[in-house]
Amino acid sequence: MKTFFKALAFLIAFLPLSIHAQQAEVKAMVDKMFADVLNKDFESLLNMTHPKVFDLVPKEQMLPIIKSTFEGNDEFSVELPKETPSYKISEVFKGKNNNLEYAFVTYDMAMNMTFKKQEFDEESKKMMIPIMKAQGMDVTFTSSNSMNVLMRDRLTIFLKEDATKNEWVVVNYDANSPLFYQVLSSDLLEAAKTYKQNLMFESKKKTEN
Repeated sequence: MKTFFKALAFLIAFLPLSIHAQQAEVKAMVDKMFADVLNKDFESLLNMTHPKVFDLVPKEQMLPIIKSTFEGNDEFSVELPKETPSYKISEVFKGKNNNLEYAFVTYDMAMNMTFKKQEFDEESKKMMIPIMKAQGMDVTFTSSNSMNVLMRDRLTIFLKEDATKNEWVVVNYDANSPLFYQVLSSDLLEAAKTYKQNLMFESKKKTEN
């Protein structure tokens, strides 16, 4: 009986340390992700991506996509803030299979977009604003071809499992992407969907207060 209580006491003492260590690992990964974005270290961002992504899309094809996302292309350019946005990390959850552990990171991401081959008159601006709003982006035009964009309630999933060799990797939440559904397990997809819905619900309540 004494052995049992000693083991129980050890378990109670150890669990908070383990949980704290996991959250510290996630925080370090989050800080690195944002640093890589600001430094435009695309190779490092790819190395943080879930390896299943590259079974579907080769890394060589992913690189120009990421560059286009953060640098722009012939059609538009993107300028990001020079500082890490405020973010919130959830607790670390355990999945049902494959030694899955995961956490959700939420944040607002701001950027400036400049269109190189297109200009917007006042009527076009009025049409563009609600279209972008429907995509979760608040837009303020700064000129006829430039706008400030605030993407609210962004959700990024940090996870580790057998397929990642128990190392933390990153998957951005995108309910409209078939790739997203092929990479994650069904229980994680369901958890992410619920977390995102709750996030949007809380944001909605704030706007009504």
